Amino acid sequence: MTLTATRTRRRVLKEIAATAGVITAGSGLGTAALAASRRDADVIVIGAGLAGLNTALMLQDAGMSVLLLEGSNRVGGRVMTLDKVPGRPEAGGTEFGAGYARCLSMIDRLGGFPMQKWLDTVELPFALKVDDTTMSMAAWADSPLNKLVGKERTGGGPLMGPFGLTMMYAPQPSPLNGLDSWLLPEMAALDISYGDYLKSCGASEAALRFIDNDTPTGDVNTLSALWQHRLFRFQDAMGGMDGLKRIATGSSRLPESMARQFKREIAFNAHVTAIRADKNGVEVRTKAGRRYRAGRVVVAVPLPLLREIAIEPALPALQAAAVREIPYDNMVNVFFAVKEPYWKVDGLPGSLWTNQPMGRLFHFKSEQGEYVWMNVRSPRSPWLKMNDADVMRAATKALNEARPSTVGRVEATAVVNWSAYPWTRGHNMYRTPGQIARFGNVVAEAHGRIHFAGDHTAATMMGMEGAMESGERAAVEILQLA
Repeated sequence: MTLTATRTRRRVLKEIAATAGVITAGSGLGTAALAASRRDADVIVIGAGLAGLNTALMLQDAGMSVLLLEGSNRVGGRVMTLDKVPGRPEAGGTEFGAGYARCLSMIDRLGGFPMQKWLDTVELPFALKVDDTTMSMAAWADSPLNKLVGKERTGGGPLMGPFGLTMMYAPQPSPLNGLDSWLLPEMAALDISYGDYLKSCGASEAALRFIDNDTPTGDVNTLSALWQHRLFRFQDAMGGMDGLKRIATGSSRLPESMARQFKREIAFNAHVTAIRADKNGVEVRTKAGRRYRAGRVVVAVPLPLLREIAIEPALPALQAAAVREIPYDNMVNVFFAVKEPYWKVDGLPGSLWTNQPMGRLFHFKSEQGEYVWMNVRSPRSPWLKMNDADVMRAATKALNEARPSTVGRVEATAVVNWSAYPWTRGHNMYRTPGQIARFGNVVAEAHGRIHFAGDHTAATMMGMEGAMESGERAAVEILQLA
């Protein structure tokens, strides 16, 4: 890139910063930087997931020197394609919706990837396992196990079953006019128990028990209804299931390609334990004893990891409480190779929805092969604390009992337990009743020279697009102060 091109891009990014409605630092620490001889970079970015990578690339494009520190030995964070597992399954972020403007723009910048429709890769509808009975979807409406009432009995449609109840009770139109409306004070009246909200809509007790299985907490009473409305509003922006796409060669190709755009070598296995900031800059310390200095730092790690970083000066009380108290859900992913088509034996679809601790099973098929993904979200699952070998044995047993046709026809090949993964300690952030009214989006606020990114700080989008949004915001904050 020529000097002229660098200056032009820097000017464009500063113009974006000047007009963007972002939260700026307000500590009054000043703008004096450390002496050039003492600095390792203008900005240090901690975490090489999508948020950290997007932050680093934007600042690099603006002409800043950036040092990217990653605690693990890979980029991508919760984007993880299991390239060496049969079928090449996705253990993390997968689908790209029509509203994923930043992700899709980055894909274009990187030269594009082969894309495929998500619905072309997954077998729908599901078979059902309700309590101790496995059945087809067609049998559900008249099943004696169906204790639902009125329109609930079909769960929103003949192909949806009980898992359609959540969307059936999603209000149309959404009470949230904009994607960031969940943060408006007038929306605080919805920051109540999701269970109480559903009851106010006429949901039966039987429906509540099924919807429990579709929440990150496993209990509608411990989830904020306003947070669930935010999820519904976000799903609207995604453009519906028919518009979902995935990268045919694996979602990990996106962060890997972004990392190759980064001019400086990424420092892997750099486990950050402390950050100290003063009027002259920041110092970042790692578990191995390394010290790095810069003018500013962006922390782009999940909250469970942020809780373990000593920050000086300490975060303001409300922000510290938010970091400490906002929870993450649990998720154990178990993958099975398909040795024989078990669905031809029992005549049921290969995918299976259950109200059991084993969760949901998706049968995927693509050019890379077939596999079954068991998605376990229950916070009460004993699998959360098991080692991978024990999880595979327990998962195989549970699947064989639910679908005897799978005996000898599937083989567990991999486990990804996001709750135990040391660089996430959880899957997705959510809010309990009252936490939105109490905390707002304080986790996104800059603390002097310390800035924050990650999908948990995004105001509009969620998931991979939320991570990209947060990285953009953090970069703009810094450019506004440059």
